[in-house]
Amino acid sequence: MSGQTGREGVKGGHETRGPGADGKFFTTVNGETVKFADQTPKGEAILDKAGLKPAGDYVLIQLLRHSSRSVGLDETVDLGAAGTEEFRAFKSDRIFRFTFNGHGYEWGVDKFSEPDLRTIAHVADDEIIVLDREGQETDLAPADIVDLGGGGTEHLHTEKRLITVFFENDPREIARGVYTTEQLKQIFGVQAGYVLEFINQEGRLTPLKPGAKLHVKAGMKFFEQVPCGGSS
Repeated sequence: MSGQTGREGVKGGHETRGPGADGKFFTTVNGETVKFADQTPKGEAILDKAGLKPAGDYVLIQLLRHSSRSVGLDETVDLGAAGTEEFRAFKSDRIFRFTFNGHGYEWGVDKFSEPDLRTIAHVADDEIIVLDREGQETDLAPADIVDLGGGGTEHLHTEKRLITVFFENDPREIARGVYTTEQLKQIFGVQAGYVLEFINQEGRLTPLKPGAKLHVKAGMKFFEQVPCGGSS
């Protein structure tokens, strides 16, 4: 930001932000910079300064490093404190909640895209976002939309895009995801006519049937066997 300063230092064990070169305190709302002579404006003033009127029609969300929170209209925000650099505002009368990597988030609309979540939660390019719903994990793709409008709180977390699995006890690095038996055989170089097996959650050696699909996770172990069950 031209003419603006960043974090000034540490005061009382907490990082602080100073005013800009013009002596005014600043933040961003939906990507647009807003400035104040007062270091401690209220939520209503932040919305008003951003041109979002009437302020009561909007939800103001403060983006933090590992979470986000709603800011009330009468709630004071100290723009001299770290973590007040960025806000989002939504024309909404509801607050939606979800967790991400165990941290609580609040949001102003019931849907957001996978790319938007990456930005909100500072997700690295080498990580994927996983939705954990009723014990079932779903890897999100860039075109996916998360709907917060249902009952309960959605839970999401990150996993490394590349994972290490083992074939015949040798480590192999592959992309996390769902594979068919034939794809895994090709990746591991399974000998023609041999059966590909993996160790399941109960610790049992389980053959993969032709055309079957398997959600491959880090640490899984695979082996090849001759069809009669003899050692490879």
